[in-house]
Amino acid sequence: MGASWSDLRRRVARIGASLDVVVRSDPEVCGLSGSAYHLTLHHSGYGDCTVGNLTLIDCPNELVLIEFERWMRGSGYSLVP
Repeated sequence: MGASWSDLRRRVARIGASLDVVVRSDPEVCGLSGSAYHLTLHHSGYGDCTVGNLTLIDCPNELVLIEFERWMRGSGYSLVP
């Protein structure tokens, strides 16, 4: 797990485009949300996400993103890699 903050922000932007949602992005935080999911990554290195009844809080950003992508695919969403 060694993706840079810029890499992670680009990845979140791609996910947002796949889900057709607006991505919040500033120097400290980036994230997206919809009716059944939420993802937030912090520049400090920790993030959180929720998909349905599944939640990860204060985990390393890259792990949160990996799990979010996995859960979203499991929920039937098509994400651009």
